[in-house]
Parts: sequence; structure tokens; C-alpha cells
Amino acid sequence: MAPDAKCPLRPGDMCTLCVPGATGPQDCPTVAEVMRDLDLRARLAELRAEYLDEVRGSRA
Repeated sequence: MAPDAKCPLRPGDMCTLCVPGATGPQDCPTVAEVMRDLDLRARLAELRAEYLDEVRGSRA
């Protein structure tokens, strides 16, 4: 069985198929739009870094 896909836009969350017609992150139009926009992509990188810092901090 394949593992559940994680949402690339909500760090730590699983893909909930919130966009009708999407079968996962690979064909999600919202994910595609964020990845095309340089500003949104940069902000997503910041959010991911903050999430990783929180996860690492809680494990220490």
C-alpha cells in the first residue's frame, strides 16, 4: 500500500483532496499555481522552514 500524500502547501498535513477533481498534490491546481508564483513559492519555503524548526524543537 502506498503512503498517503502530504500537502505541499500545509506543512505537516496530509492531502485532503480539497480541490474537486484533484487526485493528490501531483495534479492539484492550487499547488501548481503556488509553485508558478515566485513570491508565493518563497513564502511557502519560509513556512516550511518555520514548521521544521518547530518539529525539531519539540523533539529536543
